[in-house]
Amino acid sequence: MNTPPDGPSGHAPGPRTRREARDAARRAAATADTRATGRQRRPASRPAPPPPTVADDDETREFVAASVDGPRADGEQEWTGIHDWLSEDDAEGRHGHHISYEEQQRHRRRRAGRSCLLLVVLMLLVVGGAGYAASRVGRISLPGMEEGSPDYAGKGSGSVTIVVKEGDSGTAIAQSLLKAGVVKSTGAFVQAAGASRDFGRIQPGSYTLHQKMSARAALAMMLDPSSFKSTGITIPEGLWAGQIFTLLSKRTGVPVADYQKVSAASIGLPAAAKGNVEGYLFPSTYNFGKDATAQQQLRAMVTEWHKKVESLHIPQDKLHDVMVKASLVEAESRLAADGPKVARVIENRVEQGMPLQLDSTIHYAEKKRGTITTTDEERAKKGPYNSYLNTGLPPTPINSPGLAAIKSALNPAKGGWLYFVTVDPETGETLFADTYPEQQKNEQVFHAWCKKHSGKC
Repeated sequence: MNTPPDGPSGHAPGPRTRREARDAARRAAATADTRATGRQRRPASRPAPPPPTVADDDETREFVAASVDGPRADGEQEWTGIHDWLSEDDAEGRHGHHISYEEQQRHRRRRAGRSCLLLVVLMLLVVGGAGYAASRVGRISLPGMEEGSPDYAGKGSGSVTIVVKEGDSGTAIAQSLLKAGVVKSTGAFVQAAGASRDFGRIQPGSYTLHQKMSARAALAMMLDPSSFKSTGITIPEGLWAGQIFTLLSKRTGVPVADYQKVSAASIGLPAAAKGNVEGYLFPSTYNFGKDATAQQQLRAMVTEWHKKVESLHIPQDKLHDVMVKASLVEAESRLAADGPKVARVIENRVEQGMPLQLDSTIHYAEKKRGTITTTDEERAKKGPYNSYLNTGLPPTPINSPGLAAIKSALNPAKGGWLYFVTVDPETGETLFADTYPEQQKNEQVFHAWCKKHSGKC
């Protein structure tokens, strides 16, 4: 059996390096101290902390591979992988030479600092948000990461606006600040961001700053809510595609005609859409660049639809019907709790071959908003969206449903209801019935509300 070099039996070969000589001297002193006191103090064993978790996706792997393997331009500071953060002493310890406990503790502290810095770099990688998917990220260059990067002093003067876009990295933000004359160097801002725990709170949008600010002052001002103005465009649930085009046009200045001309094939519509955007422009808040085209905007919305809906694992042969039903649920239910019940009424009536008789389909055909009911004349008009004359589902969704409505269509409540009526349009209170006589009683409640609120029905 082999015994340790400094063990109680046997003799160790003489030290081969100055490091080992120092360690041997320390061990000898420790042994003498132990014999004098009658006990030996040993550090408690602690498990090594787990490495930072990094998303295992193609873009992250591409980023790491490019950072480690890519060529480095002369004079350019780059993050090139964990080995660049380790000193020669660390390397000696990794390759099997003995390192004393004191040195191990010193190395652990040094590595902990480097791990924090690495985590900051990863944090600086991408600005998050509720908008569409960020653009792909390749190598991240961190010029001026060394201390002493040029920096202004003070809080600056004047006024300048910078825009942080969805997917901007920390380096991209630093470059925008430099270009606008806010900071003196990108390195100064990266250092300030690296020292701040709040950098992750920076959101896409416009920021009003001063020129010639210190990097710390610039970061502090960006974190001040009074300096921030969201550039987000919120698309609410239940809008028709035409209404979405109008809303986008007003906010972006892109003509409505440009949205109408966008090719379905160019924006990633699923096959179930059959070339029609209705129902597939997902309602959410989007941060579009100042020069975003109609195609880019619509593609972002369809991409968001894919992100949300594909997580539900809807079979492809069911997807079209689910989206149509979801749009009906979105139009007909005011309260979240009623969504699954409305979905069940739709299912029950379709299964029994009954016409749906939903006013929302008539409103869609007539492009009519702001009214609760329909007229006899409107209900008598022939057309594919007249659910009073036709059985089954409409040919397409009648609006852009939200995620809750889609989930309701996927998971209808259990029940035998065939009818429902919203008896209080202001509160959204809705009554459900299994039989027509029950429905007639519920309709009387609705008529009483209309009589009390003249002009609202």
